[in-house]
Amino acid sequence: MIISQTPYNIVFFGDGTDHPEFYSEYGGSTLLTSIDRYCFHSIHEVPPLFHYKFRANYERTEHVESPLEFRHPLIRDCLEYLRIRNGLNISDISDIPHASDMGMSAHFTVGLLHALHAYRGDVVNPEELARESVIIGDKQTERPTGYSEPYAAAYGGFMRLDFSGKQIVEVNRLNVSPERLRQLESRLLMFHVGDALSSGLTHLNRTSDTRPDTDELKDMLRMVDKAQNILESDTLLEDWGQLLTESWRRGKTISDGFSAYTLHDIYERAVESGAVGGKPVVAGKCLLLVLYAEPEHQRYIRSALAPVMEIPLRFSPAGSRIILQTENSSSGSN
Repeated sequence: MIISQTPYNIVFFGDGTDHPEFYSEYGGSTLLTSIDRYCFHSIHEVPPLFHYKFRANYERTEHVESPLEFRHPLIRDCLEYLRIRNGLNISDISDIPHASDMGMSAHFTVGLLHALHAYRGDVVNPEELARESVIIGDKQTERPTGYSEPYAAAYGGFMRLDFSGKQIVEVNRLNVSPERLRQLESRLLMFHVGDALSSGLTHLNRTSDTRPDTDELKDMLRMVDKAQNILESDTLLEDWGQLLTESWRRGKTISDGFSAYTLHDIYERAVESGAVGGKPVVAGKCLLLVLYAEPEHQRYIRSALAPVMEIPLRFSPAGSRIILQTENSSSGSN
């Protein structure tokens, strides 16, 4: 038995600048963190007593004889990419519902690849996991995808990613003390406000026809430097919260209609109750609203937004990792 644990993430600044169409010409950066919400993949060999060779259990259950027969595109492509031929039982459990477009789940891909590499007996590093996830993601979307999510899932932690040239990614840890990050974390609230797909808010680094224009993306890129400078200095963290809202206004892709109205209504109620700023983010298929608020105002915000579901927000320091590997669980790929 092998089990991998892979974190979800939220991008605070630089949304959309991690797409090759933009950063190959202008450069790109994102400021983001992994959070303590995870997807888990378990795998073990299928004994010959069963009538199927491969089994996958996620939102539905599939029994097939060949990886190519799987309906789930990421399971199919990960098995084919690593040339897994031995029969396996693959299970997916997640703290957050996956996006219905299964080809866009970088955390899913990174976690499954990690578990399969462990099954083969491979020693794999975060860079390799991120790169392989991008390759599989590009195959699913039929165009180059953004790089933030796979790198966040593979490396984990609070980080700045810089993109340049042809698929060059630098992972940079900020010069921020643990206490400063704890102060920031204690000032962030996160609420589940709806379904990401029905809201019209999509991952900016995934959907080319909904990304902001070039000037907006350049503005969002500059905000990454501003946000980093705030965190690395003695500047009031309140400035960071205000910058969140500016980032949303520059790059928002909320469609007209019910979801947009609801989101703005919730945001306005939060501001009236003491929130400094905030922005919507997507995790899995959930549309979330991240708010910055000083601790003394948070109980008023929670009261004003009830019954909107709050999801406690905690930073996760670790990327994808193998949390269980029993003896004799690595059998290779032949």
